Amino acid sequence: MSEPTPSPPPETEALSESFADKRLVSVQTLRALQKRTNGPGLSRLLIQGGGYAAAGVLLVTAEQTWLVAAAFIASAVFQFAFFGMLHEACHLTAFASRRLNLVAGWVAALGQPMSPALMRAFHYEHHRFTHQLDRDPELGQMAFMVRWPPHVLWLMTMTGLPIVAARFGWTLFAAIVPASAAWDKVLPFVRPSQRRAIAWEARLLTLIHGGAMTAAVLWLPELWRVYAALVAGHAVLSFYITCEHRGLPTEGTILERTRSLQTPAWLRWLLWNMPYHAEHHGWPAVPFHALPELHNTVREHLVHRVSPSYLHLHGGREPQ
Repeated sequence: MSEPTPSPPPETEALSESFADKRLVSVQTLRALQKRTNGPGLSRLLIQGGGYAAAGVLLVTAEQTWLVAAAFIASAVFQFAFFGMLHEACHLTAFASRRLNLVAGWVAALGQPMSPALMRAFHYEHHRFTHQLDRDPELGQMAFMVRWPPHVLWLMTMTGLPIVAARFGWTLFAAIVPASAAWDKVLPFVRPSQRRAIAWEARLLTLIHGGAMTAAVLWLPELWRVYAALVAGHAVLSFYITCEHRGLPTEGTILERTRSLQTPAWLRWLLWNMPYHAEHHGWPAVPFHALPELHNTVREHLVHRVSPSYLHLHGGREPQ
């Protein structure tokens, strides 16, 4: 039996309401869609978490080239999928159980090197100020981030290295720099009341990855294969998340500033239904497992839907 849905902490209450026109979904329908449960998330947590662990062990121990290659691809795929898991866990919508949300957040943080508390602060600010240059942390107050990345910038983005560098950099900063005015510059999306929790989580994550990297240097160089797969997973992630908002208006309704993406069912499963992205931004308290139903309710009101694949955007075409 599912535990009662936990009340959101004060800093998350703004995300419990609709960001889209409230007339699009009735109060009764929205209340039913927002009901949380453990089952759908638990199956994903066990399969994706177990798959990541198995791929990691095989990646470190395998000797045959083909087996290493297969484990590398599997590890990269699961680390890519962990973005969806971390995202849902930080919203507290992956499970009805608060404890399971915490566990899933930390499992995902191993492949998405960003602690749950830091991800929550970053992502909630993104929700509040989606695609607004001055406040959305995904844009970093850099005007070129608003537009679709052209030419060399596109190539740099698709390597995944900018995201990896930012995540490791933010985590290391939060772990070693005392709360000060420097946080306002490096982590402006973190409120002063959140700094202590984020600092301690960052220290734990730094200890885990620092220990693994030390072991890779001193005793087990095969561990670097896991980190190479991490970069590959973030390259795939960059290909995906670039499509969510880049090139869209910085003003207007949330549905005008966000794209939903038509994808195969297996990709929606991997990403915890994140391709229903405009739906999620419009109604962020709706759990991932209810997003298909929400999509059926509001699909006629979506402004941007890419079909049949991300190649339309990366090839320079966006059907409306």
